Parts: sequence; structure tokens; C-alpha cells
Amino acid sequence: MTPTNEKRRRRRHSPPASTAGASSSTVASSLAVQAGALTPSSRLTAPADSSSSPPVDLIPDVARLLTSLEDFFSLRAACRAYLAALPTSRPLLASQAPLLLVTLYPSFTEALFHPRLRRLHRFRLPWSHHLPPSRYTLFYAHGFLVTATTAASNYPPRLLLLHLFTGEQLRLPKVPAPFSRVILTDDLLVVIFLPGRATVQHCHPGDALWRVVSTAAPHVFHDLIFVNRTLYALVGLRLATLELSGGSLELSFLGGEYDDTNRPEGDRFMLGECGGEVLLISEERVEMIVYRVFRWVSEERKWVMITSLGGRSLFLGFNGFAACIDQDYPGVRGDCLYSAGSRLGEWHEYSLVDGTCDVYSAEYPGAPPLNNSSPIRPSVWVFPSLC
Repeated sequence: MTPTNEKRRRRRHSPPASTAGASSSTVASSLAVQAGALTPSSRLTAPADSSSSPPVDLIPDVARLLTSLEDFFSLRAACRAYLAALPTSRPLLASQAPLLLVTLYPSFTEALFHPRLRRLHRFRLPWSHHLPPSRYTLFYAHGFLVTATTAASNYPPRLLLLHLFTGEQLRLPKVPAPFSRVILTDDLLVVIFLPGRATVQHCHPGDALWRVVSTAAPHVFHDLIFVNRTLYALVGLRLATLELSGGSLELSFLGGEYDDTNRPEGDRFMLGECGGEVLLISEERVEMIVYRVFRWVSEERKWVMITSLGGRSLFLGFNGFAACIDQDYPGVRGDCLYSAGSRLGEWHEYSLVDGTCDVYSAEYPGAPPLNNSSPIRPSVWVFPSLC
């Protein structure tokens, strides 16, 4: 059932304080210090067999307890033995909560903001010295930041995949047609499109050109998503599978048309996924933001609204779906949607259980003023546990 109007309410907050997960983070940070998280001048020199440091074979267990990315990399930097024992892999980063990639003002450099700990993780990007910024980040997936050159510096734009943890860079050719949405698969197929258009562009790193394919009129794509290696398309409110093959595509509809009597409720729609199932997510803005989630029921060939995600959480970027998180992270509530807002450093926490919407703002040194008109993009969700 849709939450009643009495239960729907909008609340504005500062970032949530460190509460439930603080003890484990504190313990893990203490272990990291004991393990040799030393000052920069002495890192990678301390012996791993020091009597005050845990043995190397215990270090992966210590790393799995860490809930701060800075603590994880401090532990890696303690000595060469620890560095070798801690590759940037999903099992070792499984406890790392989602972060927001934010912009520092007025330098236009980027940093990672930890919503619960209210901490900035600073790092250097290859384009961070350019003013105004020559690149902006579009999306994060599989450890890579997907970035594009700005129109002022290079047009048509070029995409670059930068691995946040290894520094690997994969450059793609100039993009021939306009786009705003990006999808990245685990085998690094990049699919881009502009919602409301009939064209899809796709490319692998190393390809000389993008492949540009279009569907027949009157169909246009409103959203695309990969779920279990199948590319799904939202055409109007109809779900279809999309097969990309060289210079052509094949569109196969899974359900019939919708009219005013059976259409899902909402104003703006996007595709998502949870537990390997395809979802339709609607957003409605009246007095407050209301999200609704629909599951595709293949037997009935239609969308059915749900109010539970089985304890999982959905994360939405400013332009579309970002990820589904199925583990219990401190500060992340189950059966909730976390959506990056249009304001800089803002995100919404919407509960499917009671219909409440909490609005949070990232407060950090160098946060842009709310009335700033500089070329700064909305924040991007980053998921270290999904590297």
C-alpha cells in the first residue's frame, strides 16, 4: 500500500552523527595504528614482524572491520608486507559504506565525503590542476569513475575510465552523439544514451570508434539497465530486452501498453535492480518527494508495486539508478532509497516503510555556497565495496 499522507513528511538534517557503527570503526582504527599506520615519512618501512604489530596473516581480518577508507589505505601503507596482503578487492572492502564524490570550492578538486563519519577522503585526480575543471565525473561502477571532458575544453567530449583504487586509466574515443546517461558492465562495455531519444552508443576500451545504433520510430528509450548480463530498456512504461550486435539492435517487448487505468503511479521513471530482479522506480514531487518501487512480474507481464526490498537499500544518482546495497552498513537503513539531490552535496533518504523523506546536506571545509553558479556538478555515489 502507498503510505498515507499523514505519514509522509519531509525533514531536513545535517549529516547523521556517528552512532551505531562508531565502536567497530574505533576498534578497527586502533588496530590499524597498532598494525603500523604510521606517519607518511615512515610508511612502507616498518617491519611487519614487529612485536607491537599483528601478524601479516591477521591483517586481512583487521581490514574487513574497517569502515573508513582512509583507515584501510593507512593500514596498506604501513609496510610492504601489509600492502601485499591487502589488494583492493571486494572481500576486503566489503564493510566500506557508500560515499559521495563532492567538489571542493573554489579549487574545483574532488574529494570523497563519508556521510556518517562526516569525513573527507582527499585524493589527487589527473585533471585536478585544471581551472575551470577540464573533466567532470558522470558515474561510478566496478571501481571506475567514468568522466567526460567539458565542452569548453574539448568537444565532442571524450570519456575516461579511471580506477579509483589502482589509478588505471582507460580512454575512449570521441563521442559522436549527445548523451547524459552512462552504463558500465563488469566486462567494461560502456553504453551511453540520452533519455527520450532512439539512439544508443556503445564502446569497449580499445575500440577505435563508438557504435551508434537506433530503434525504429516511434520507440524511444527512457532508461536502460544491465541485470544478470541482460540489457533491459524502458520504452514509455513498457519493459523490453535490448540486444546490441555490432551496428544493429534488437528490441523485444516483455509486456503490453499501459493506459490511464493501469499505469504505475509517478511523474519520473527509471529502471533499477534489487537481488537480480528488474525494478521500476518512480519519483513524484508535490509537497514533498515521494518514491515508489515496482517489481517486474514476468508471469503477469506487468509492474507490481512493492514496499519492501528485503532489507536492501537502493541508491539513485542525479540522472538515474546507481546501485543496490544488500549488506547492513552503519548509517544505511534497509528498505530505503538514497537519492543524490540537485543541490550540491545534498541527498535524500526515503523510507518505503513509513513514507518519510529525510534531507541531508554534506557540510565540509570547501563546500560550495548554495547560490554558487560555477560549473560544479551534483554529487556522485561511490561504492568501495563494489569495486
